[in-house]
Amino acid sequence: MILNSEDHEHFINHGYVIVRNAVPPGILAAAVNALEQNPGAHGRGLPEIEACTTERMLDAIEELFGDGYAFHRRPGGYDMPRPHQPEEPWPEPTAHVDDSYPTMMPNGWAIGSFIFLTPVLSHGGAFIYFPGSYLRYREVMGHCCHCIKGAAQQPVYSGPYREYLAAAGDVLLFHHLMGHTGSTNVRTPATRHAILCRWHPVERIIPGDKPTYQMTTIEKTNSARYMADRFNLELPILHPPHLTESLDGVAPWNQVVTFAILHYGGRLHLFYVDSDAPCTIRCMTSRDITTWEESEPLTPDLGDIRSIQFHQYRTEAILGVTAVDGHSAIFESTDMISWDPQAVIADCHAATPWFVYGQYPSKVAEGQAIYRVPVSETDKVYCHWGDRWNEANSWDTTSCALQTPNGERIQDLTIAAHVGDSFCTIVVDVASDRADITVPLYTQPTDVAVANEPLRPLPFACDTAPRQIRIINRARKYWLVTYLRAHAGQERMFFGCIDWNREEPVLEELSTGRLLRQALGTVGFV
Repeated sequence: MILNSEDHEHFINHGYVIVRNAVPPGILAAAVNALEQNPGAHGRGLPEIEACTTERMLDAIEELFGDGYAFHRRPGGYDMPRPHQPEEPWPEPTAHVDDSYPTMMPNGWAIGSFIFLTPVLSHGGAFIYFPGSYLRYREVMGHCCHCIKGAAQQPVYSGPYREYLAAAGDVLLFHHLMGHTGSTNVRTPATRHAILCRWHPVERIIPGDKPTYQMTTIEKTNSARYMADRFNLELPILHPPHLTESLDGVAPWNQVVTFAILHYGGRLHLFYVDSDAPCTIRCMTSRDITTWEESEPLTPDLGDIRSIQFHQYRTEAILGVTAVDGHSAIFESTDMISWDPQAVIADCHAATPWFVYGQYPSKVAEGQAIYRVPVSETDKVYCHWGDRWNEANSWDTTSCALQTPNGERIQDLTIAAHVGDSFCTIVVDVASDRADITVPLYTQPTDVAVANEPLRPLPFACDTAPRQIRIINRARKYWLVTYLRAHAGQERMFFGCIDWNREEPVLEELSTGRLLRQALGTVGFV
């Protein structure tokens, strides 16, 4: 055993653990020499760097993952050098979490590793970490699961920082939600070298309803139930109905036009437009998924509304409202009550706001983005992007992100990541031969702003065709969603999931409380 019980407890309490003397001196010296001889390569593919991934380090990761979570024991990583910069200031560290679209549960990776090839002194390019931050981040995500990119940098959540003053050969293993940042080397004449790598088991990490005494360390640090009990965290866990109860959908409306849903403030917020009041957005909230309370409606003064969409990347919520007359308005809120208008975009048959992380999901687009189906070209989706929502009507950057193969009409679209930084999915409702029926299609493009990959049918395991798929929360290659479909003579909102890990993904309906609870556990609400 590499890690003892105190090491496992330290990882649970603080979000990291240190493996001393994980790399022998001879391997360290060869690796540093190889890096110095190959400046700019960051060690990718060098055998001397691969040798630093030792069995001692891999055994420690295996012990944190525990039984049932095999992973690929292979070398990897790249150097994150910190050259001597004595004239540079040493800025006060601000925390962040990795990945472009972080989720409660491990998505792109579950444990990060830093292998220190050289010793580190204070202000000598140390890895900055924020002990225990993953618990505070998990608590705020329990209230608002999409907010972490904005919350991570706030000291109330990150807590105080520390420099890790490493000895050469040390390895620091850290939780995917532990706040951290790099720092400038203003002290040590030699370049500080450290190899970063990230690890995820083959299987998706799902503690679910497993008894806590059976959980592995990685399960404990990702279980809402365990953390709420162990650390007295305020995690408003969504509780579905009794496990044997069938779910027949939600329908607070007479005839629904459109809807959107967002987890915010420890509740699900359901906004919808009923045909009997086509200019008004009605609002409801739920803490337990089945009991809904009505709140004050919104009247955005846009005329009849065709579609609405939520988006969140930081702490503020974004609402996109597309009117029948072809205008789409963007609103922003920090409380889900007051909505500040940001911009109005013309020529929209359908539209949704989203954030494009530059260089990863797209080499073309970067920043706040509107994905727009023009009134005059309903077979295409254009991506427009810029820096600020309140300037969206003047963005002049644009690309064609998607096109139907035979000119079919796109009625609705949703976009989100399905794993890590770079891999995203676009789902569209495409009109069939009957004007009042649509079918869902999807694509997983190499670049989310460029229409290269074909659309494919999204199979669904429900009685009637779903439309307006809306995401509640995500996990690794997994979406927990809601959608509309006809049932018992009325369109209702149903809960579903899409496992993008399957060879042929299927929209599965969560038709019982048991299935719904399993899905809630997969995305981290249980």
